[in-house]
Amino acid sequence: MPARLAHHLWPEGDARALYMIVDAARDPGLYPGLLAHEDGADMRSLYQGDTAGELAEVAPYLVRLERGSAVTDWLLGDGWGRGWGILVLADRDIDAVRRHFRKLTIVNGEAGETYLFRFYDPVVLAAFLPTCDAAQCAALFGPGFRFMMEDAAAGALVLFEAPNGVPLRAEIPLAAPRA
Repeated sequence: MPARLAHHLWPEGDARALYMIVDAARDPGLYPGLLAHEDGADMRSLYQGDTAGELAEVAPYLVRLERGSAVTDWLLGDGWGRGWGILVLADRDIDAVRRHFRKLTIVNGEAGETYLFRFYDPVVLAAFLPTCDAAQCAALFGPGFRFMMEDAAAGALVLFEAPNGVPLRAEIPLAAPRA
């Protein structure tokens, strides 16, 4: 994990919790890694029922990230730059955040067709947010939510917030400034 990243993930004075929605379909080692860390981590699949069992190896997982925890060090240390998922700052507990995001995994097209919405893929989210309308923005952003992800080169932290119902993007370079 880039040294300057922690400062932005756990901003001083910000009481919101940090979560990562891990896209287990991105890497065959992710699901076994999550299982190896499940005793020391607070995590939930975004799927439930039979789907959760049938698609466990490729499902999205919501993981609470605590500074210095083994699962945090693994996900951000090994996963930074590999597109393993998105980060979310939220002022809700993990069950409320899960309920919010579960509603977004399936979307309907204009003709009523059903689609899987992989918003937890950083490439998908970064492409979708600048194009979403007010209703889509309201559905995606919970109150006070901030989305974060690495940029394509993993040299910057990309942040998205929607304080007025419009997604705003900011990029924070993670390399130390040159003197």
